[in-house]
Amino acid sequence: MKRLRRHFQALIGAVGGVALAAASASCSARQELSAALKYEPVQGSVQEPSHDHAASCLDVSEELRLHNEASIFVGFGESFASDDATNAAAADLVRQIQTKISSSGTTQESNRSVEISNLTQSTVDAMLTGMSVAKRCRDGARWQVVTKLEKAVFFRNIQLRVQPVLREATSLQQTLRSASTPNPDLLAAAARARVLSRGEALAAKDLISVCRTFNSCATLNDAELAGLEAAATEVFARFAFSLQPKDQEAVAVSTVVSRLLSEEGFAMATARNSNNAGLSCQRKDFPPMAQTGYMVTEILCNVTFTAGSGDPVTGLTRAYLGNGLGETRDEALSEARRKLARKE
Repeated sequence: MKRLRRHFQALIGAVGGVALAAASASCSARQELSAALKYEPVQGSVQEPSHDHAASCLDVSEELRLHNEASIFVGFGESFASDDATNAAAADLVRQIQTKISSSGTTQESNRSVEISNLTQSTVDAMLTGMSVAKRCRDGARWQVVTKLEKAVFFRNIQLRVQPVLREATSLQQTLRSASTPNPDLLAAAARARVLSRGEALAAKDLISVCRTFNSCATLNDAELAGLEAAATEVFARFAFSLQPKDQEAVAVSTVVSRLLSEEGFAMATARNSNNAGLSCQRKDFPPMAQTGYMVTEILCNVTFTAGSGDPVTGLTRAYLGNGLGETRDEALSEARRKLARKE
């Protein structure tokens, strides 16, 4: 929950803070601000008149909040520039969602505590797709804008975003449970499941938690997301890989790389078998550093996986990078090998 709050606060700070700036704010800053949120008017949205007196916007804002609280989110903003006022109103609308989530506390599902983690900007954009301008007014040098987002559209956007992830998770779970012998397709499914569980699945869980905070999206079943990581790990643990160095540098770091793979959940075989992890490495020696004369060496290693027939496992590769510094080249090289770490 704290990470979600920080994300919304960062979004509001980036949008609302700049949106309320004086007219002297730079044009480039306003352009960046305009790109931060998307506005896609929903069908039947209110046509926005221009140059209405500011009191009209205040009236519309209060009227919408008073009589439509159950059906829409409403935002209000003002600034010397029309676009900045629109962005301020959008940020205010985001606050309405943030306030509800913050006041609800941690969502409880199936007797377990679900922490809403950090939402990406693209996820927030998806949630706010369909936001439109209900009223735009001008009072002398200042603009005022009222934005609205229908809650039905908000919930529908969440479902459209989440459903493909749930379908893929279900399909992957079925694949991982169906095969008992190692083959490239099974291991590719495990690799994809692991990526999904650490990326899109986390975002989907966040969105489902947000949706349920508003007592909606009850039909979304995220049970298949919960066991995705475990199912992938079980597959990797069942089919042991034999590390095969392809060059002299790879031979020198094979013990380090084997340990790193084991820590990530791969079962590493001590003897050669039909499931191989090919290891190749490149070493780069930089010129001595100016002033100090220290040596710098970099090692980049890549692991490619094959299974059964020898076909590469789709989507399953690993890269490791190490940098070393020393008074001699050997010291720099030794440190680079020792400091190898996963390169994302």
